[in-house]
Amino acid sequence: MAVPLPLGRPVRVGIVGLGRIYDLTILGYRGNPDAEVVALCDLDVERLADRGTGWPDAARFSDLDAFLAADTDLVEVLVPTPFHCEVVCAALAAGHHVNVQKPMAVTLDEADRMIAAAAEADAHLRVMENFIFYEPLRVLREVVESGAIGPPAGLHMKMVATGNGGWEVPWETWEWYFQMAGKDRGILMYDDGWHKYSVARWLFGPVREVRGWVGRTEVGPGIVIDAPSTVAWEHTSGLRGTWDVTFAPDMLMRSDYYTNDERFEVTGRKGFVRVNRCTARGLQLPSVEVYADGELRGYHALDDDWGSSFRTQTRAPGLPAHGRGSGALVGQRGPGGAGLLPRCPRVLPPPGAGAPGRVTRSNRAQVSAVLMEVPAARPSSRYWVPVTRVRVTATQRSELAMRWWSTVRGSRAAPTASSCTTVLALARVRAGTASPTRPSRVR
Repeated sequence: MAVPLPLGRPVRVGIVGLGRIYDLTILGYRGNPDAEVVALCDLDVERLADRGTGWPDAARFSDLDAFLAADTDLVEVLVPTPFHCEVVCAALAAGHHVNVQKPMAVTLDEADRMIAAAAEADAHLRVMENFIFYEPLRVLREVVESGAIGPPAGLHMKMVATGNGGWEVPWETWEWYFQMAGKDRGILMYDDGWHKYSVARWLFGPVREVRGWVGRTEVGPGIVIDAPSTVAWEHTSGLRGTWDVTFAPDMLMRSDYYTNDERFEVTGRKGFVRVNRCTARGLQLPSVEVYADGELRGYHALDDDWGSSFRTQTRAPGLPAHGRGSGALVGQRGPGGAGLLPRCPRVLPPPGAGAPGRVTRSNRAQVSAVLMEVPAARPSSRYWVPVTRVRVTATQRSELAMRWWSTVRGSRAAPTASSCTTVLALARVRAGTASPTRPSRVR
């Protein structure tokens, strides 16, 4: 049984998974009087030692069971998405409250298991979503609710995924991302899409119908980006939204984080409000602009550092990491979705399969936990290689990384013996003779 909240003292926090997303998550704990990091866990002992320098008094573990036996109140789960269900359920069973990174799970069945585990342990389970704590987006919502642009008439989100600029992401992270893509959980539509779909529901409520056109761009052997893509939906209020995604691998986008050029715009009956940037620095314009009554007004003094939204979401009153609040509610299963996840009453089938059909008890497991499900991969398709079935050496992984960067950055690398081996390995996958491998537990 988890310790009841509030505690009347700082929350004792343990963090499992010390990959790239860790750098953003800890922003909410540095200098936080309501929480203290007392335990760290990662399978990579070198990474554990390096990250541990930031928390000299925290216990360090390379074994999950030993970590979960530590005296903590709350566990931050930052492991790759394929391991969310396993780690979250174990943490809840061990008597800890849990914050887990989005996406919540790979399947609805996993999400149901996590929610059931939280209910059984009488513990708080929260899926983290930083976009709704990003100040420019919060101002956009305030403008819409104020009526300054009139009744809202439409929502448009645009993103350009670029290949240059921003921070370095370890190859191990890209590896499991692309393994997920091989199971129709694309890096843009599914992983990043969680943010966009969450913003849409946060602004305008439940969704009743979704349409999508999901593209595929092969950028290397077995490496596919799910773009160009366009998703359109209708909220139960009748308001419609769109999300347009373009892949521009040669574009330089200055960013302290990921290199996504993102824009959000709500059009009203008498004007519009738009956010000009989010994750990356994007356009050097006011972060928020409002057009109404023939005048354009800009907001120049907002905290538009995307990293700040991670700090704000962790410290929000009433959430598990805020020891003096009441805690977040345990997730609950909703029709067509799980917990606080978006609902999808209709699903777009693969091309040629006919009109979209209603989600039923028999097919709901096939529906993504986000607004839409990417059409099922077709093993015979020459545009998709199930990279989860490749068993490669460290040398081959390095070569795959080199081929990836040479593709997205526009350079040209001469073929090597290793690259030829990698191509042969991928060819075996196409033939169905390669063995499966589990993704690396690094985010």
